[in-house]
Amino acid sequence: MRIRKWDHLSIKQRLTVSYIIFILLPFCLLSVHSYIQSRTFQKEQTAVNMKQTLSILKNGMEGKLSLVESISQSITYNARLHNFLSEPFENQNGSMDEYFQFINPIVFYSLQYNQVDIRSIKVYMNNYSIPEGFGSFYHDTIVQGRKWYDSFIKSDKRSIWISLPEEGSYDYLQKLVSLEGEFLGVTRVTILKQNLLTTLDESSVDGSGVYVMEAGQHLIYSSEEDFHSSVTEMDSLIDKQFEQNGKLYVQEHINRLAITVGMTKSLPRSLHSYQLLTTAAFITAIILSIFLFYQLLKKTFVKIKGSIRAMDYSIRTGFIEKIPVERNDEIGVISEKFNTLLDQINTLVNDMIKRETVHKDAQLRALQAQINPHFIYNTINLFSAKTELAGLYDVSDAFADFGQMLRYNMNDQSEYVTIQEEINHVINYIQLQKLKYTENLKLDWTCSPQLINRQIIRFILQPVVENSIIHGMAGRKELAISLDVKWNDLGEIVIIITDNGAGVPAERLLELNRFFQRGQDDIHPLLHLGMGTGIALGNINERLRLFYGNQSAIRMESVEGSYTRTEITVPCQKEEEDFSDAKSLNC
Repeated sequence: MRIRKWDHLSIKQRLTVSYIIFILLPFCLLSVHSYIQSRTFQKEQTAVNMKQTLSILKNGMEGKLSLVESISQSITYNARLHNFLSEPFENQNGSMDEYFQFINPIVFYSLQYNQVDIRSIKVYMNNYSIPEGFGSFYHDTIVQGRKWYDSFIKSDKRSIWISLPEEGSYDYLQKLVSLEGEFLGVTRVTILKQNLLTTLDESSVDGSGVYVMEAGQHLIYSSEEDFHSSVTEMDSLIDKQFEQNGKLYVQEHINRLAITVGMTKSLPRSLHSYQLLTTAAFITAIILSIFLFYQLLKKTFVKIKGSIRAMDYSIRTGFIEKIPVERNDEIGVISEKFNTLLDQINTLVNDMIKRETVHKDAQLRALQAQINPHFIYNTINLFSAKTELAGLYDVSDAFADFGQMLRYNMNDQSEYVTIQEEINHVINYIQLQKLKYTENLKLDWTCSPQLINRQIIRFILQPVVENSIIHGMAGRKELAISLDVKWNDLGEIVIIITDNGAGVPAERLLELNRFFQRGQDDIHPLLHLGMGTGIALGNINERLRLFYGNQSAIRMESVEGSYTRTEITVPCQKEEEDFSDAKSLNC
């Protein structure tokens, strides 16, 4: 047999376990969840702030690059410059003056008046008749053979940003092409990396650092001296945030330069986090409360156990000793109620002793009173024997039947009898009535074999048969009564008593059935039947309703001058041990 440990725990242990399961654990889980959510929220807020700052830095760098591109385009698409580079240079035709007065200022003023600290602007031209000069115009032969220049010339791109680590600069290259599609050269605008990244030095606030990395995780700038570029999969996390080595990283990618600009910030250590300390303090307070709660329970149950011992002692001493009441709380109330219960038990015990004494006296009187019925039975048997000796056999049988009926009526050992016993009582009554009506009175009865030994309440058939004889024989010489006991579809016992007598008028029949259903104490509708038998039917109806419910009330059906049918329905009761076969008899 499986033993449940919970059933063997004391109330104190159950309360403690329940407190741990339903209060401590949920609050601890809630505290841990709150701590995790707080940490996540703090991390998200930090990331949002870093992204906002990083977006400003990226926009500043993008703005500088856009200014460089704008300056380069203003030079590259200058029509005067296109005409100058596409025509042969002839000094005697004023080409030098044009070179000095109009062409050179295009580059000179763009270089002098800009907001991005451009280092140099150079034009590499393939018109070798134009002399190099002014520090801005060069023949493309000086850059031919360089990898960055050759790859750009061979490509289909009109412009490109390149990084020259050896020079520490970013260069914007743009092809010079005339309106007729003639290639004239290349414009090169150079900006130092330190000038482009100079604004990043002022952006490190609140312990955050800024870094810039080129493709291949090559670090080109960091505001932190101890920054290391061993962050794994940096290129695959562009424009995303990630956490590594206790730091939060947020990055943005600048496509034009193929660089990644990022910010990093150290997250607070868990042991020194305010949220963790708060959570730990909260859990500690709950554990302490469990200890205090347990101590309080322990003191309370010590008092309860003392009261239980006092109750046990009182029971063992015959409910004499009362429990001392020392408290005004629930334990004290229990003690007072137990003392009240002791007083009531003592009172009940005394009453039971008195009633037992009275009952024994009544039994003695009842044994003495049994002498009178036996005297009556013996006297009737004497009359029966005497009339039989005199040859009056019908009178002798009548005395015997009357004796059986009297014995049946005076036997009050049980309220229930079998259907067989109830039918035998009706047969004895019919035999007695034949002294008056002879063979003009007939009884036919049938009973299902499964019902013959079923139990019903006493004295419900004979009064109905008596009522049929009294009212059915009115104005008639013969009367046939049938008694049928069977099942119905609901598994109930149905008893039907039918006679071919005078019948009941329709109005009186309606009044009788209405009375049987209501079960009123008023018997005036029944007294119309005469000779007091109506009172017997009312008694039977009330007994049926009390024992079996309202659905077992008497129901009558009649046609005046033709027949009267009385139907009684009762639930099926238990069957006696002696089982008889199906019964059917005419008498």
